[in-house]
Amino acid sequence: MNNLHNPVSNDRIAKPSWLRWLPAGLPPQRALVTDLMWLHKSMPTVSQVKTFDLRELQAVREACPRRISWAIAFLRAYALVAAEYPSLRRTYISWPWPHLYEHPEVIGNLVVSRQVNDDNWLFFAPIADAENFSLDRQQGLLERYQSGPVAEVFKNQVRLSHYPHFLRRVLWWLRFNFSPRKRIKRLGTFALTTVAGQGVTILDPRAPVTTTLTYGPMNDAGQCNVTIAYDHRVMDGKEVASILCATERIMQTRILQEFHELTEQHRSSRQAA
Repeated sequence: MNNLHNPVSNDRIAKPSWLRWLPAGLPPQRALVTDLMWLHKSMPTVSQVKTFDLRELQAVREACPRRISWAIAFLRAYALVAAEYPSLRRTYISWPWPHLYEHPEVIGNLVVSRQVNDDNWLFFAPIADAENFSLDRQQGLLERYQSGPVAEVFKNQVRLSHYPHFLRRVLWWLRFNFSPRKRIKRLGTFALTTVAGQGVTILDPRAPVTTTLTYGPMNDAGQCNVTIAYDHRVMDGKEVASILCATERIMQTRILQEFHELTEQHRSSRQAA
């Protein structure tokens, strides 16, 4: 993958020349989304919503010299909760028999929208060990995912999107059922998606992971609706309600404190300079 305009130049399977005898299929930018929805359709997901009171955090975030997106604040808070709740690190495996696999680490996947050759693409941006990374470091990773060369930061996803339909489905099925560790490495233990920046709330977030977190726009009172869609085979509503409460509590305490510390670090750096 040499550049943005030729992301599959070194992959013989992804090159269209040997596939010219096949009928035209989905454009590559929709192929991966279609695959993920195909994987998700076997999941009996349920959504639960809680209104978070984040007025104090909103004020501290706005006063922080380092811009930290709400997505990163939520990602870190949810990762800290996932370290306490084993269910958030579990995934349902159906083959060769139904069982639950618990991953030892927390891996969050942010849904990132990028433009490639005037087409809108959705990518999964994994952030591993998010419960241990600082807000500043995670924001740096997100900025690379948002502005780095697509052919580098999303190399495997772009390449896979150019594979023929039948081959993608075989690869996904093998990854989804034969190797739980690799499945989570690619898809994460949870996903986070939002369009709150455009003033819109996603009502039914879907991704082929045990839980998907989304949040809506902040109102004038510093409140927003936070939704968790979860695989009912892995967890129940009472536990998810506790997880929502725990996430709000961590946003109001731990994340608030980290914003204070980040602001103080920048203030000290300016004084030292």
